[in-house]
Amino acid sequence: MHQQLQRQLDNARQRRHSLVQIRVLKTQGSSYRKSGARMLIDELGQHYDIVSGGCIETHLARQAMEIFRHGMPKILEYDFSDPDAPEWQISVGCRGKVTLLLERLGPDNHYASLALYLEGRLRRQPSWLITQITNGQSELRDCQTPTDTDTVVEFIEPAPRLLLIGTGADTDAIIELAQNLDYQVQVVGCQSLTLHRFQHRFPNLAQSVAPQQLDNYLVQHPVDYAVVMTHNQSLDAAYLSQASLAQLALVGMLGPLDRKHRVLDEMTSSAPVHLAAPMGLSLGGHGSQAVALSVMSQVQAVHHHMQAQPLSRKH
Repeated sequence: MHQQLQRQLDNARQRRHSLVQIRVLKTQGSSYRKSGARMLIDELGQHYDIVSGGCIETHLARQAMEIFRHGMPKILEYDFSDPDAPEWQISVGCRGKVTLLLERLGPDNHYASLALYLEGRLRRQPSWLITQITNGQSELRDCQTPTDTDTVVEFIEPAPRLLLIGTGADTDAIIELAQNLDYQVQVVGCQSLTLHRFQHRFPNLAQSVAPQQLDNYLVQHPVDYAVVMTHNQSLDAAYLSQASLAQLALVGMLGPLDRKHRVLDEMTSSAPVHLAAPMGLSLGGHGSQAVALSVMSQVQAVHHHMQAQPLSRKH
């Protein structure tokens, strides 16, 4: 989500256009989006992303036009469980409650809470976004402090950081999917030919880091998860032997099961505690896109502490 928000913010800044941001403050019961979700509406009424399944976006667009006119933030609550709901709510699929905050963002307020939210996502430590309802002013704080009833406080968790070790062509699909899922992606490699080709495709994304340099690199650029995919058995073993990977919540390696055993035999230290090899969930399919979906599904499940299963079996 934040990659799309960043693009819209950059575009608005370049054109010096104003936007109305709608963010979900809290939910109760069944709802399409949860707290922290955002959508943007421009001065023409076009919206980017949604906060419901399309049930209230038209109504929100009308509300946004009022925000453009008077400029003050506004809180709206929609109760989809109300049997006497207005006509525009009758067809909603969810039957919970959702509270939304509408804010005007523009050059005059430096795009306020949206710019600060995106800044907070890039930090390495959690932060709190504080917004004054009375005047729309926002600030980002490193710690939560007491606030009054006219203040909205939003906890911002840093975007998860994913390290890809290897610069082959199959990294492209994982990068695209991971970034769309709001992961901060870092790529390292030491194979000069594939690294050069990768840097041509993704300028400034990959760095040359040999296995013996990995620990020092991760001191400066810590990550949450890593995927080893050099397609070289000895290099995979060398990278996996580094102490900086030992305690990560998930370290994955591509390749079949018999290859895993050969890599483990070649390692000079114990394998990472949470090594997943082969990496990915069994979803079926062929090609780099299917591999990326399989890999990122496992990363996503671990990050959100979920057991991957069909929603129909979830109670």
